[in-house]
Amino acid sequence: MDMSFLGGDPFGDDAFGDADRVSVDADGAAAAHHVAYTAPTDDFEVATSPEDHLFMHTDGRVWDLGPADVDTDADGIRDSLTRSGAGGMTVYTDSDHDGQVDKITEIDPEGMFSSRTLDPASGTWAPTDSGRLG
Repeated sequence: MDMSFLGGDPFGDDAFGDADRVSVDADGAAAAHHVAYTAPTDDFEVATSPEDHLFMHTDGRVWDLGPADVDTDADGIRDSLTRSGAGGMTVYTDSDHDGQVDKITEIDPEGMFSSRTLDPASGTWAPTDSGRLG
């Protein structure tokens, strides 16, 4: 799975100590960044630290996607986040609240969508649903 749009942020590189984020520029040079966390202003559970972020494992790396910002199952806990681009929108969901993304839904500009879930036993993504919105 091509995760390049997430920014080249392999988690846990000891060379960066306690940095919140690591970015890689066009020349391949890495830089550590510290991020200030602020509490949201609505009634949801407060996301205030990297422990509240969603993570995704792929190609031997762990990607920090950032804090969940949407409650998709109406249980009062933010479990999803979205990323938009020219190719549409992707929703990353942690349905069991363990921090790891276990469902991905992609929606293209024409409203076509496809969803996949992570099989925890094999680590593979299995298609679950597809169609057109609207």
